[in-house]
Amino acid sequence: MTASVDWLRKTRGFLSLPRNAWVLTSTSSLWSIGSAMASPYQTLYFAALGASDIDIGILVAFGTAVTILALLVGGYVADTWGRRRVIVTFSWISVCSAVIYAVINSAYLIIVPLTIASLASIYTPAFNSVMVDSIEPADRIRGFSVFSAINNVPSIIVPTLGGLLMAHYGILDGVKLAYCASALFGAIGVTFRSRMLGETFAARPHEKKPFLSYVKDSFISGINATRRSTPVVKRLLLYVTLAGIGTGLTAPFASIYVVDHLNFNPIDYSIIVDFAGLTTVSLLLGVVFLVKRIGSKNAVLIASVAAPISNVMFSQAKTMDELLEWGMTGAVGTAIQSPSLSSIQAEAIEVEHRGKILAMFSILPSLVSLPSQIAAGLIYSSVGPVFPFLLSVVPFSIAVAVLFSIKGSR
Repeated sequence: MTASVDWLRKTRGFLSLPRNAWVLTSTSSLWSIGSAMASPYQTLYFAALGASDIDIGILVAFGTAVTILALLVGGYVADTWGRRRVIVTFSWISVCSAVIYAVINSAYLIIVPLTIASLASIYTPAFNSVMVDSIEPADRIRGFSVFSAINNVPSIIVPTLGGLLMAHYGILDGVKLAYCASALFGAIGVTFRSRMLGETFAARPHEKKPFLSYVKDSFISGINATRRSTPVVKRLLLYVTLAGIGTGLTAPFASIYVVDHLNFNPIDYSIIVDFAGLTTVSLLLGVVFLVKRIGSKNAVLIASVAAPISNVMFSQAKTMDELLEWGMTGAVGTAIQSPSLSSIQAEAIEVEHRGKILAMFSILPSLVSLPSQIAAGLIYSSVGPVFPFLLSVVPFSIAVAVLFSIKGSR
């Protein structure tokens, strides 16, 4: 009995987070119960609405372009408005986008919820800043691991529910129902977030400006903050930028490739996503000790190697077992990289510029993925479905070399 109580106490201590970090973690996980039903199948939904492969590439690239503008503004307002106001306001806007996704019935209308969802990314830098502000420096590896693990728990089983909906109702109506679930759980999660989240940064007085002025000021302040950043931050920004090229080439068409080209049914694909989620969550809870032992920089380096390897595996996969191996390889990389990269960022970025530079970590990969996504649509439809995945190995491999060149960070 005493041993059980002691184990429970240790487990509770390991999973504990500061209040604000726990509010964001728990509400994100709750929201994911709905969003994980729909998000893996978004481009399949676009295709079911009548979008062609080239249309899908252009649509995803457009969403990326809007996201870039949103992140530019988000980094600036996170450091001027305060974190909480930005997070709560644009979390509700994101919930609204799921409602609109659920009711549209034409490929021409995809641009409406896509734009709204992309604009909601304004809250991303503020969200990341609150997490960094809340967790003590010595506890960041464990804290970010716990956040990622809990946030990914729904991905263990929920994608299969989306697959079952598509199998029973068809891709179009099945994903519509998944977006309804996303809106429902999102509304519940954001309600709790609105009531429980506190402020972590005292905002400076600011004057009201036109939207374009925010974009301009955000971009200039972000570039200036990046110029003044440490060499480690600059190398990490180059790394995520190169990784963004590879992701842009692959992410839009993974589900379409598996379902349409390899002729697997949606449930099979959802099982792959589920197993990858299970692997990620399981490893996140144990990877803390590995990262502490080998250091954050070495952990990120190991994780970065998984990206080119997994894309080679994906391009060669023909069976369910081979696709599962691809999913597991990517999951291992995600589990190791998530806490270690966040820890390096937190240590290297000054608190007064945290929102702006964290925004750049999202903006730069999004910026380069925009043309990559358009190119992926053209290559997928005109050269061959497998070629975007093979081409992605080049930027992912260069990214590994950039990480390897970082010195003075363990």
